[in-house]
Amino acid sequence: MRFSKFLLIVLISTFSLGAEEFSKVGNAGAKFLNIGVSAHAMGMGEAYVAIANDPSTIFWNPAGIANVKGDAAYIGYTNWIGDIAVPSFSYVKDMGLYGKLAVMVSGISVGGMQEAVVLTDTTLGQSELTGKEFSYFATQIGFGFSRYFTDKFAAGAVVKGIYEGYGSYSHCASFAIDAGTYFWTGFRTLRIAMALQHLGADMKPVGTYILESMQGSQMQKEEREFESYPLPMVFKVGAAMEVVERPDAKLTVAIEAAHPTDNTETIALGGELNLKDMIFVRLGYKLADKDTYVCGFGAGVGIKFRGFQLDYSFSDMTYLPDVHRVGIIYSF
Repeated sequence: MRFSKFLLIVLISTFSLGAEEFSKVGNAGAKFLNIGVSAHAMGMGEAYVAIANDPSTIFWNPAGIANVKGDAAYIGYTNWIGDIAVPSFSYVKDMGLYGKLAVMVSGISVGGMQEAVVLTDTTLGQSELTGKEFSYFATQIGFGFSRYFTDKFAAGAVVKGIYEGYGSYSHCASFAIDAGTYFWTGFRTLRIAMALQHLGADMKPVGTYILESMQGSQMQKEEREFESYPLPMVFKVGAAMEVVERPDAKLTVAIEAAHPTDNTETIALGGELNLKDMIFVRLGYKLADKDTYVCGFGAGVGIKFRGFQLDYSFSDMTYLPDVHRVGIIYSF
């Protein structure tokens, strides 16, 4: 119990220090990384860092890879805002006493974007469409490892490559690391977990662009390089515990606090009702500053049968269209 109390103090202190270090709300790129692709996690309102028990955990908390039973694969689909498709895939391989290896990939593609140019012979700021179209494409591909170093403590990490392409105009790439821990406190089924995501070098589009500006009555053109932008790093800490445990039913509650570098802090509360390990009902809510747009209510269901598990989640996006997600897990 002494060690569990010490770890709890460390986790709280780390989050406090992180809040001071990342208190500035700024701009970041590669925002597709912030789109949650786990139907399980989103069904619980994003209170998932201390649940982390299926193959989709590689997108949330790498330490949870060690909680996956045997070999398992996850295929997910998110119907994002504007009918944008966000597919995802992960696979976990059990290496026995050596731990567990995992691979993941997710991405986004947006076509039909209209090209526009600033008119040089009219008032500055006016533009017109050229009739040409281009596509935006982004993806992340990563490899992870996790294991239990004691019977109560697990740690894991993911190394991933990130790519963004802006049609024929430019593209950029970077590498990042996700890392996480998972600790069973010894008090009933209480566990505490934390994760740091998207820690990596800034991204900078290759090539140059032409900046047009008025100097007196003359339009001046200047060739410039694109500026770099940081990744949307986020620190998460949370806890989970079963408050009801019966042979035919189990109720789990969870809480998660998140501190992103490009937004304000959030707190997520969630719960999952497990009926005979076959039917799962999930609810959750994400709290944030009233002036900050975030997801609010989340709900989901899951059905497990003969090695397959089908998950569905619904996310209330407040002023924007609702988001639906589905996921399929197969355990070998």
